[in-house]
Amino acid sequence: MAEWTNISGDMTTGEVTNTWPSTKAVFTKHFGSGCFSCPAFGAEPISMACAMHSTDLGMFVGELKDAAKAESGQ
Repeated sequence: MAEWTNISGDMTTGEVTNTWPSTKAVFTKHFGSGCFSCPAFGAEPISMACAMHSTDLGMFVGELKDAAKAESGQ
């Protein structure tokens, strides 16, 4: 099983949301619900998604980790 501590900007949006479904709320919060219908979603690196939406990568990854950690019960 993947560890939430390994979430990074190099991972794809699909890797993160498939492994930790609760992280979808973070994507929705910052990028809107249309994020999931974007053709790039799933294969796009998190770093690219943040760059395209002018979102701070470190902050975004931190929120993804918080969501994944909570989902993991830690």
